[in-house]
Amino acid sequence: MTRTIELKATPTLGPILAKAAATGFVRKGRTLPDVRVVQHGVRIDQGALAAYDQVCGFPVTHLVPSTYLHVLVFPLQVSLMADKEFPYPLMGSVHLSNTITQHRRVDALEVLDIEVRVDNLRPHFRGAQADFIATVKVGDEVVMDEVSTYLFRGQKVPGEVPLKADEPEPADGPGVTWALTADLGRRYAAVSGDVNPIHMHPLTAKALGFPTTIVHGMWSKSKMLAAVENRLPERYTLSVEFKKPVLIPGKVKFVAGETATGWNLVLRSAREGTVHAVGTVVSAGADGSIS
Repeated sequence: MTRTIELKATPTLGPILAKAAATGFVRKGRTLPDVRVVQHGVRIDQGALAAYDQVCGFPVTHLVPSTYLHVLVFPLQVSLMADKEFPYPLMGSVHLSNTITQHRRVDALEVLDIEVRVDNLRPHFRGAQADFIATVKVGDEVVMDEVSTYLFRGQKVPGEVPLKADEPEPADGPGVTWALTADLGRRYAAVSGDVNPIHMHPLTAKALGFPTTIVHGMWSKSKMLAAVENRLPERYTLSVEFKKPVLIPGKVKFVAGETATGWNLVLRSAREGTVHAVGTVVSAGADGSIS
């Protein structure tokens, strides 16, 4: 029987991350828990939304970017990963990809119901991966679906390990260069609640195996969406795969190529050309199907 964890308020993520880190070494399960995390009656803080818009490059309006709905989903994801029945350590997990389907624009005054569950545990050549599936509703209407795939490094699960695929080089061409400041990780953490130490300071990032601070993958996705959102229909699916960490401070180049159904998006290092993220936006029909 599915167990439900109902959050009465949005949790502060710092204590949850600390608890998850402290209990990570005792997590030894092999199966995903049959549990869902829900939060009803979520109201958007318009000041917090405006601050997020400014950090990510969206115009400040009463409409909610679909990636900001991820910000509301994220505490439920973390709560599920920190649950005692979740088999893998939260610290050290890697966000591999994120897919958001926006069914319609959400107004900042609307009241939301959010649900998150986890499914599809499978091998990865670097460990185990699973999908965190979120649904955001206004009343009975689904306004956004999301699938976030996370890697749990070094973990073993039954099944054939997929080989690392040789992927084609994403298209390059004229684009826009963004200069990323050293405090970008802290600024995005302040508007998203994601205070993972790898994003906060060079010393804590180095302690966790990175040469310096890295920017949040979801900031990259949000910034790419902000660059093309005014050319998108109300209903779309935006998928992004996170390839290489973006070290800050630094410069990245964003390239967007229009297709018959939407856009191809690429984020590269402005200096070396290293691919940091690749994505697609496709228009969705009224029933959520891809057109």
